This record gives sequence, C-alpha cells and structure tokens, in this order.
Amino acid sequence: MTIDLKERYRTILTLWFALLMSIGGYFLFTLFSRPEIDSTPGNARNSLLIVALTAVGIFFVVISFAVKRKFLQQSVEKQDVGLVQKGIVIACALCEVSALLGVLEHFVIGNREYYLLFLLAAAGIALHFPRREQLLAATYKTFKGGANF
Repeated sequence: MTIDLKERYRTILTLWFALLMSIGGYFLFTLFSRPEIDSTPGNARNSLLIVALTAVGIFFVVISFAVKRKFLQQSVEKQDVGLVQKGIVIACALCEVSALLGVLEHFVIGNREYYLLFLLAAAGIALHFPRREQLLAATYKTFKGGANF
C-alpha cells in the first residue's frame, strides 16, 4: 500500500479551502436576506443572548485547536495519515460553528455586529492551514527519513 502524500495534501488543502469559502457563502447569504426582526437597541435580553452566542463561538474556535492537536498526536503515534485529514476537517468544522452562530444571531436577534462571529470563524480556519510537515510526521516510519513531495 503506497501513500501518495502529494495527492493527500492536495485533498486536505481543497477541503480546507472549501470550508473557508463556506463562511463567505454564509456571509453573502446574510447580506442578501434581511431579517424581519425589529430589534431595539439596549434590550437586556438580546444583549445577554449576544454575549452568550459570542462566548459559545469563541469556545468552539478555541476547542478546535485542542481537537486538532489530539488528532495530530494520534496520527504520529499510529502512523496514520488519515487522522491528519480528520483532525483538520473536524477542527475547521468546529470553527464553522462560530459562523453558524453568527447566522443565528443575524436572523434571530438582528444584531448588526453578527459579522464578528464570521471573522472569528474565518480566522480560526485560516490558522488551521494544512502543512506538509503534518503529513510527513504521520509517515516518518513508513518512509524511513521522509518523502519528497
């Protein structure tokens, strides 16, 4: 069984890019569809919900780094390249939760600063950019000294 690291890296990079672009799609969706909610500024209930949604969004972005780190450690221990891909995709999906909370905040509350959750999600996904070294670390025993790709 041969592992084509170039092809695997291209696949992971494509998945990463698609997940990053999905945030742009969510943002465009919110721009072209306006909520029909009359939100009054200073409403204490809405303010508490905004803070709660933002805190949950931050939590998911932060936890995504721990999840990715765990998958990358397991990929090195087990010498399984598939765990690298799973780790990056799951980490990006956890970051995407923040963008989905931004969509929720836009349509349910009508908050004007909903886009901050999109920025948070995009920054988290950008920081999960796949690196070749992650794949090489998961295959160093297989290739005995690394592979050229």
